[in-house]
Amino acid sequence: MTPASLLMECQKVGVIVELASGALKLKGQPDAVHFAASMLRPFKDELVRYLDQPIAEQLAHVAPPCQASSTAPPDDTTRARAALFRGRGLNQAAAMVLAHRLTVRDQLRDERRVCLECAHMAGTANARRCGQWRQTRMKGPAMPADLVDVLQRCHGFAIRVLRDGEASP
Repeated sequence: MTPASLLMECQKVGVIVELASGALKLKGQPDAVHFAASMLRPFKDELVRYLDQPIAEQLAHVAPPCQASSTAPPDDTTRARAALFRGRGLNQAAAMVLAHRLTVRDQLRDERRVCLECAHMAGTANARRCGQWRQTRMKGPAMPADLVDVLQRCHGFAIRVLRDGEASP
């Protein structure tokens, strides 16, 4: 399997694979993370090399030429999303990376969402809460920090209504 196909398989089960200080970091539900870790273990070195490449090189292997790349200037939607995510506690770099990921998600017509886009998410970066936690089958309103930027299908998701003067993501 190629690194891109391995990452797509992880994404299908709700696991995000990131490179942090030269080591792979998996985000998602514990059972899915355990499954993904066992699947990725034999390919660890290849994945580290792949994720260490600039994102434009990665997208060249898996996305059609019309896809956005990290070398293209951000459009209004990407900038608006980044501003929303900065307002919800992400730093500038993390907000831009997530906004770019969601642009690619939209181009691929993926219906999954991240909690940071939802109208029901409230709180600060250290203590986020889900207002629809009963519908999402969570054990309580508190949200794990690793869950807020994971693409997922959520029964309680609602598009955030914009206030006057806010740009639409």
